[in-house]
Amino acid sequence: MAATDSAVSEQAEAILYRWTDEDTRALIHWRAANPSLFTGRRHASIEAYNVFLKERGLEGKVEPKALKKRWENLVSKYKVRCCLGPCTDLKRPRTGVSTEGGGVTAASWKWYSFMDEAIGSRPSVTPPVLFASSSPEVAVTTPHPVETGTTSTLSTPKRRRVDRVEDILAALKDSDRQNMEALEEMERVQQRRDEAREREAREAAEREERRHQELMEREERRHREMMEREERFYRDLREREERRDREVARREERLMAVLERLCK
Repeated sequence: MAATDSAVSEQAEAILYRWTDEDTRALIHWRAANPSLFTGRRHASIEAYNVFLKERGLEGKVEPKALKKRWENLVSKYKVRCCLGPCTDLKRPRTGVSTEGGGVTAASWKWYSFMDEAIGSRPSVTPPVLFASSSPEVAVTTPHPVETGTTSTLSTPKRRRVDRVEDILAALKDSDRQNMEALEEMERVQQRRDEAREREAREAAEREERRHQELMEREERRHREMMEREERFYRDLREREERRDREVARREERLMAVLERLCK
């Protein structure tokens, strides 16, 4: 009963556990410090995240798959901010708009600096200084772009930013494609290994079955030969007995014939 109550309490604790910012911070630092655990082998990431859960004392409270998904979400959010470049809305406030007024900055995501340090994708251009939202009277202003006379076309800086975003997105797509191809190749290799193991196991079973069949056949031959020897032995014994009986009968007949002649 005590063991059952303990199991129920552990299950309830696992269900009620709330993930904290300290856990996220520890996950980011630990993931950056242990890249060697993520070898790309099958189930390697699950085993690695189990190590983190043991170190944090979260075994039974958080599933390794949920932890893996949490890290992938962090990486995805970080890549979204990096893809937009240092000159776009997520890297510095919009023109004339403070962070409190609706502009989104890299600093508005509290895990950006941690992820930037962990993954190592810090931009080469130092981001501009962000003004505190507690000083609404200070606003960042930038000069308006010079009108070129045609409103249907983008200005050169905007064109460069768009081209850069497209290049980064194309590079990410190419990287994802290469990762998928590598993963598919690993799966094919693993499948070939599994098929080879199954084939070896099947051949071993067939060899064992053949050995068993040969053993049974040898036993049957041995038993048949033994039965044939016994049959020959008893047949010879009967024949000898019959010959002896016939010889005795002939002797008795000769003896009776001699007695008859003597009596006459």
